[in-house]
Amino acid sequence: MMYLKMQFVSKIVGSTVIALVLLGSGDSSIAKSPQLVKTNFLVSDKQLDNSFWSNHSDISQLKSLTFTDISGVRGEKEIQQLAELGVLETTSSEFQPLASITRGQFVVWLLKTYNKLHREPIRLPQGTLSAFPDVPSSHPHFTFIQAAHDAGYLAGFEDGNFRPDEVLTREQMIVLKTRLDTNVAPSTRSPNNLRNFIGKTKGFTDANQISERYLLHIAFDLGNGASNFNFARVYGKTRIFAPQKAVTRAEAAIILSRFRKGGTVERSLQRRSR
Repeated sequence: MMYLKMQFVSKIVGSTVIALVLLGSGDSSIAKSPQLVKTNFLVSDKQLDNSFWSNHSDISQLKSLTFTDISGVRGEKEIQQLAELGVLETTSSEFQPLASITRGQFVVWLLKTYNKLHREPIRLPQGTLSAFPDVPSSHPHFTFIQAAHDAGYLAGFEDGNFRPDEVLTREQMIVLKTRLDTNVAPSTRSPNNLRNFIGKTKGFTDANQISERYLLHIAFDLGNGASNFNFARVYGKTRIFAPQKAVTRAEAAIILSRFRKGGTVERSLQRRSR
């Protein structure tokens, strides 16, 4: 009795898997020529996890996503590069670049990108003990939120919660990103002094709307090159900070495209292709 034997060499393009199938049988004398098979099904990093890719090294470098709704969007290049880097997860071919991003999802992208660009990655927790009551081990973003906390980058709110499912605001994004770019030393400057620097020296007309707890990191980002000038890279020369405005997924991709010490996502991809 003969049986069908199939061997795959696959490449993922967008939400489509292109597979080169080597068809044969138990009897090697009737092996057929390779055939190109196009198989349509949605893929995501959850479905194709690290164990899958490590066990299929022949296709591990070919994982990629192509989105159908980012053409012409500011941040298109950065979105595609994060996808090529393996940071983004999706269950469809749409990225929804103008949709808001949650605090939890941003931390996931933040740590994934950081770990891929830096020689010393932030270690992921092995246990299930949570630092935040509202981020149990069953939460989909628990691993990365807990890792960021363990590394000293997250403190949560005054009530002890992290609020992972709330929309990320501009002021929160700048603080989270700046903390991973540089160690901002405590300042002796008063909140009023920091607010005056942001408003009068840097010219932001809504400096009085920035939450006091975020003033130090925002002032550092606006006035110190060591911060990587995160706000300016995302929002340009505007002098309206809009601190409580929701961050879009495209804006999140732009800010994650460069780290002060880790370099750029683009450069990392170039090194991989050599």
